[in-house]
Amino acid sequence: MQAGTVLDGRYQLIEAIGAGGFGQVWKAHDPKVDRLVAVKVLTGDGSADSSQQSARFAREAAVAGSLSHPHIVTVHDFGSAMHDGRLHAYLVMELLRGKPLSAVLKDGRLPLPDAVRTAVCIADALGTAHGAGLTHRDIKPSNIIVRPNGQATVVDFGITKSSDERHDITTSGVLIGTPAYMAPECFTGTFDHRSDLYSLGCVLYEMLTGHQPFTGNSWHLINQHLNEQPAPLLKVRPAIPPELATLVKRLLAKNPDDRPSDAFEVILTLRKIDRRYYDEDSPSHGPDRYVRSAVSPQIAALRCSRRAWSCPQSQASQIRRQAMVTRAS
Repeated sequence: MQAGTVLDGRYQLIEAIGAGGFGQVWKAHDPKVDRLVAVKVLTGDGSADSSQQSARFAREAAVAGSLSHPHIVTVHDFGSAMHDGRLHAYLVMELLRGKPLSAVLKDGRLPLPDAVRTAVCIADALGTAHGAGLTHRDIKPSNIIVRPNGQATVVDFGITKSSDERHDITTSGVLIGTPAYMAPECFTGTFDHRSDLYSLGCVLYEMLTGHQPFTGNSWHLINQHLNEQPAPLLKVRPAIPPELATLVKRLLAKNPDDRPSDAFEVILTLRKIDRRYYDEDSPSHGPDRYVRSAVSPQIAALRCSRRAWSCPQSQASQIRRQAMVTRAS
């Protein structure tokens, strides 16, 4: 594939914006509705592995296409097309402006409010997916896009596990997921929605500290997930609110029964922490120990001064202030 290629007689590829073992992601133009889109193109060779990847593409289109949520990528189309004598599967998604969380984290740990609010976005997306009977199974920074307004969007539902076994395209005995972010039970092939919460705990730990809870090769990671505890958050970053450290510890519990019951419990806890420590409009706002001068220009460019879940409260505060000015005049 190259810039200028018209895929399936419709999608004109503009520039490559990502790559992986599956192929490439292209910025493209869809003239039918005159919009820019992201097209994930599978580089197939006709092998069994290629067929499996094509099945993943179809699975991702079916799963993500069935979910409508502001923090889940929107899928527009799916198909296959011939190019240079080879058949390529492709997936057309909304073009997300922003950066993968993995790229943001290369600049170091996030400011505490940003970490909390990004985690809310992820948990919100997971709550919707779990409510639809879907387990993502590959929550990690590279599958989370941080938008210019500070919001985060979850992508890549290619290995999602459904309660409908007819649509499960995974293979018994094959490790599914990314070891650095996998829950202990996943290594024995048993998992449910709480496995995603463990992965969220790993991502939140990394956002707060700047490094993964466990490191090493695959075998080291498996042993650590199964038997070891990460360095305590309050020792790594003492400014972290105790409630947040407790939540991360629960998310990273080895036993799924010791984790929060669902994503919405996680959201409620995170929002309480946000209101108490970081929401300046909240009457319960406590001491904000976040040093704003330490924000890097890269992270500051991706920050949002007020997130979606605090907008109603901010608007209410603005209305009250306007009313006071009106009465005074």
